[in-house]
Amino acid sequence: MAEPERLTGGCQCGAIRYRVAGEPKMLYVCHCTDCQKQSASAFGMSLRIDPAELEFTAGRERLQTWSTRGDDGNVKRCAFCPDCGTRIFHGDEDPAATISIKAGSLDDTRELVPVAHIWLGSAQPWVEIDRERFRCFDGEPDDEAALERLWRARRH
Repeated sequence: MAEPERLTGGCQCGAIRYRVAGEPKMLYVCHCTDCQKQSASAFGMSLRIDPAELEFTAGRERLQTWSTRGDDGNVKRCAFCPDCGTRIFHGDEDPAATISIKAGSLDDTRELVPVAHIWLGSAQPWVEIDRERFRCFDGEPDDEAALERLWRARRH
């Protein structure tokens, strides 16, 4: 995967730009119905980072937020561009907790390889996952710390 200083991204219209200053904690593919609706696709990709490592280089003041409940019942705070609607990140109600950058908003996703597929119980029936290559969960993983360790081990 790209070095952390190369992880840059933004919204589709370019009004909001960001960079990830630190090392991502993990990348996973989520098949929950919220991610399907949010991405207008079969799944979403989430790059977990420390919120202090998200630096906006343009448009931070434009960022809008709203809250929803995920399939797991937890409140999710979502940040997006009000002009084009691109979701930039989401996280729980605690602003210091880990957030998930929507990986599709990164400038270069070619080297991103997820560590897991989650919420496969909601996956589209035609989606086929290589279960030997990826950790797979029908819902939310019980131990995200284990996935973070696996992510770090695969990257180093």
